[in-house]
Amino acid sequence: MRMTETTTLLMKVPLLHGLSEEDLRHIADATRRQAFEAGANIVEIGEPGRSLYLIVEGHVQVLYPARSADFELARLGAGEFFGEMALLNDKPRSATVRAVDAVDVLVLDKKDFRRILMDSPGVALQLLEALSIRIRNADEQISGLSDKAMRDSLTGLLNRRAFHERMAEEVDRARRYGDQFSLILLDLDRFKSINDTLGHDVGDQVLAWVGRILTEHTRAADAPFRVGGEEFSVLCPATSSAVASAVAERLVGVVGEARPPVEREVHVTMSAGHATCPDHGSAHDRLYNVADAALLRAKSEGRNRVCEPVVGD
Repeated sequence: MRMTETTTLLMKVPLLHGLSEEDLRHIADATRRQAFEAGANIVEIGEPGRSLYLIVEGHVQVLYPARSADFELARLGAGEFFGEMALLNDKPRSATVRAVDAVDVLVLDKKDFRRILMDSPGVALQLLEALSIRIRNADEQISGLSDKAMRDSLTGLLNRRAFHERMAEEVDRARRYGDQFSLILLDLDRFKSINDTLGHDVGDQVLAWVGRILTEHTRAADAPFRVGGEEFSVLCPATSSAVASAVAERLVGVVGEARPPVEREVHVTMSAGHATCPDHGSAHDRLYNVADAALLRAKSEGRNRVCEPVVGD
């Protein structure tokens, strides 16, 4: 039998390497060809998954829409594929896939994949084995990329973007279930003078050291973040104002008493303020402003200390 154009295209797809020409014809008979213009969403996060897509020409972005901006999890080109989970379960799409340029794909719908399972067990076995490897590798890649996008490379702490997303989650949880949580804001004292007198390399070493302290000296449920240059925060779920004050005092104390492992002699201190939901407000901005006002008082009253929130701030 003469090889069709679709069969020829399928031979170039790594997922299908090793299949016989007859097996490829079975798959070719089950697929349909579809084209997308640059910028078109081929699949969207949350929609039902019904098809596997094999890229014939062009490139696509795999995007995860976050609150602040979409970030790219992966970029795929000719011979690669996406949407494989649709063949195995009925869960909604976990990411959006967008055409970078004009894209030509072969589409294998779930119902046709099931027909292949029945008609060609050998083909089905190879596809399932290849899909399981692809899914495992994709999960590891997406996990790593997502973590990288949400972490500060210098300190290893979660970054400002992650902070705002986690704050929104905590506020929503508090509204839904009546939970309380506390926010601690921390700022290194006179950090600019460290950069100016000892250099930015030493400053970076100090920041990385503070990141380790916050990681090691917060409770397991607490989440520390680097939200700015020398600005840090800690979100404390299910935590009262009194407990948040004690957590902040411990962190300020450890930083003030320890010495950073840098070549130059330097004494580092930190100031802190905190606020609790719902005691000091139930909105993201309100809680942040109350904690920030307390932090500013700690700075103005001599630094290297923790200030309590004041009602009316």
